[in-house]
Amino acid sequence: MKTAFAAGIVVLFSAWYGPAAQAQMQPQPVASQRVQVAPPTANLNTILTQVQQATSSASVNIGKLRIEKWKTDTETKQQFQQVAESLQKNIANAVPGLVTDVQSTRGSVVTSFKLYHNLNVLYEFLSSLADAAGSLGKKDEYEPLAADATALDTVRQDLSIYIEQAAVKLEAANRAPVAPAQAHPPDPSTTQKKVVVIDENDAPPKKTAKPTKKKTSTPSTPASAKPSATPTPTPR
Repeated sequence: MKTAFAAGIVVLFSAWYGPAAQAQMQPQPVASQRVQVAPPTANLNTILTQVQQATSSASVNIGKLRIEKWKTDTETKQQFQQVAESLQKNIANAVPGLVTDVQSTRGSVVTSFKLYHNLNVLYEFLSSLADAAGSLGKKDEYEPLAADATALDTVRQDLSIYIEQAAVKLEAANRAPVAPAQAHPPDPSTTQKKVVVIDENDAPPKKTAKPTKKKTSTPSTPASAKPSATPTPTPR
């Protein structure tokens, strides 16, 4: 009725004032400049404390659920009971070890991302269980569990901001420019070359023949010289 009444008022005003008046009554768009503000630096210790608080509270409130009395069939009750038990086991067994790993590595990107991934799984199943408690259970079951899901969603977003900031710092450190090695200036004594100017009109220098020494041949004497034979006188 209120909607129809309001629509009728709009129609009456349109017919009474006309299009010109409507144009004057419409607010003019105001140009607004969006300023991107960087998120504050995430405090890892505070985030880990919030993780422990949110998961511990969720585990207690899951234990208070009376799923066997929900208004649904037996098979559906069993499925939600399994989800509740799995959530409690994850909170009791997986979350403490993941938090310890982040603390021991001083918030490394790898261990922080593992915790973030597990929180995403917890949030999805916890929010589904809270919705089921709101539609099938009672109000006192739904409200605490919905508050736990909201707290877990907030802390996982804070952890996501921390991981992003840590990754940016890590990339900036890896991309730091390395100072180039100073090259020694070349030694002018070794690199300077003498330039000889050649005039085309100048005749090339004549080659002077080197004097050759004549070899003097020494007569070779026979190893054994035979004396000349003298004629012997014949008797008369």
